[in-house]
Amino acid sequence: MNFVLAAAIVLSYISVYADPEAFWILAFFGLSYPFILLFNILFILFWIYRKNRLFLLSLIAILLGWNHLRSFIQFPLRKMSPETQNSFTVLSYNVRLFNLYNWNKENNTHDKIFDFINKNEIDIICFQEFLSHTGDGHLTEKEIQKKLENKYNAHFGYSFINTKSNYGIATFSKYPIVKKGLIKFSNTSNISIYTDIVINKDTIRVFNNHLQSIRFNKNNYSLINNSKVLNDDTKIKEVKDIFGRLKEAFIKRATQAEILSTYISSSPYPVMVCGDFNDTPVSYTYNTMKGNLKDSFIESGKGIGNTYIGKFPSFRIDFVFFSDKLECRKFVVPKIKHSDHYPVMGRYAISN
Repeated sequence: MNFVLAAAIVLSYISVYADPEAFWILAFFGLSYPFILLFNILFILFWIYRKNRLFLLSLIAILLGWNHLRSFIQFPLRKMSPETQNSFTVLSYNVRLFNLYNWNKENNTHDKIFDFINKNEIDIICFQEFLSHTGDGHLTEKEIQKKLENKYNAHFGYSFINTKSNYGIATFSKYPIVKKGLIKFSNTSNISIYTDIVINKDTIRVFNNHLQSIRFNKNNYSLINNSKVLNDDTKIKEVKDIFGRLKEAFIKRATQAEILSTYISSSPYPVMVCGDFNDTPVSYTYNTMKGNLKDSFIESGKGIGNTYIGKFPSFRIDFVFFSDKLECRKFVVPKIKHSDHYPVMGRYAISN
């Protein structure tokens, strides 16, 4: 069993380089990395207790993926860089339609989110699963600007527009916006936008992304939440459906990540890449999107840094990457539960 788990963790490392369209099975090893890691650590402790050198098997396997371990957990060994006048804050947050369907039984979720933003004086905001109503409805674009104290320029990107509401993503900036771009993907409601923002005399390009969702249904969640009440045939059916949905999402996200990596690499300005990737740091999507960029959590985060708090196991699936010409001074994951995601927030500066 120890040899199997050691091999499994090595396969999870390989998964970040394997396109799921060709090698989709490896993507499941990447998704399972936290659990495979935990069992390997338990084997290390077991063999040490037994005074057996076999503890080296799992130890070496874990150390081979040291960079992946760092993307999963960070120890606060470095001092935070001091804040300066030229630094700015960036927030990325999947707001889950501002709790439109009352998932978390919380009243006035949108007001609490906007209060959090105003209190923390965020300079650039990237919203995913953003919702605005049209006409005289509740939460129009104009009303949202008012709740944000009319301090922001806005870039809205919608994948659904109807007579009552608009759904998509949005980027808000206290700094001037000089260019906007929309990136659509085929056969999906997930989209990305990029926004050129002038900070003092420098321009950066901010990519705001919401990559392919898994889209579990009620029956899938019934298996995840309470499989004991289901009969064996139903369990098998739902397990197959869950694996099928995961496989499809892996493949679609991989294609989206490849498209976005081309946009990112061709940017004439330093970039920030924010958003809900719906994938973990041990994945082809993460590796493709990150490229030569830096991960804010690795640079300045601490702890495990999980960002998803829904019914599926908790993972870090929300990220902020940035170019070498930028510096991350501080990065936190505020534990506020107004969505099924935590926000991610960092303070950055443009290098001289």
